[in-house]
Amino acid sequence: MRWFIFVFTGWILLAELSAALAPSASFINGSAHEQEELACDLPAKDQMKNIGSTADGQGMCVMSSIEMAARWQGLEQVRGLRDWCARQPGGAYPGKVDQQIRAFCAMRKFTVPPYLQYEGRDPQPILELCNRTGRMACMTYGYSPRYGGAIAHMTCCPKFGGHWAVCLDNNFPGDQTYEWMTLDELVRRVKHPSGSGWLFVWLAPPPPPAPHN
Repeated sequence: MRWFIFVFTGWILLAELSAALAPSASFINGSAHEQEELACDLPAKDQMKNIGSTADGQGMCVMSSIEMAARWQGLEQVRGLRDWCARQPGGAYPGKVDQQIRAFCAMRKFTVPPYLQYEGRDPQPILELCNRTGRMACMTYGYSPRYGGAIAHMTCCPKFGGHWAVCLDNNFPGDQTYEWMTLDELVRRVKHPSGSGWLFVWLAPPPPPAPHN
């Protein structure tokens, strides 16, 4: 009897601990919420649905995100990067991204546009700077209720400022499928589960702001 009580109590404590550590809620919405709007409102026609590599079926979420960010920042010469990379084995990491971008630009015969890659435990300052300057960061994304648990994924960040941060997920493109959450929650998801995140940012200027009456 004592053994049963100990095990049962242990499961209760484990469940409570898991609940305390679990990422908090997010919600799906359009491009504005509570008078806050996206810093990078990429038109739905320029958003890309994630695909699998034709070589091995592995996902192309990294290059899908990177090409979407390029489209936002007017790097038209980069169009086609994702599909070109999809002829090779899928999946990506910073060194592979460097190699593939250089090879693509050499094939197209244009200079590699400047970009930044960051790996570390404090992605927030870069996300804040991207938001202030209108650039779209590409970010690792380790959790969402849409998936029901931890994932290995790369997405875009079209907003990180004010009260709300937003994820544009290439598995759910569209102008009504943005995932909204607090800034702290998005940073936690960027670093989940390893505690370290990966960002990719094109350094080209963003498009001019939309006119307002």
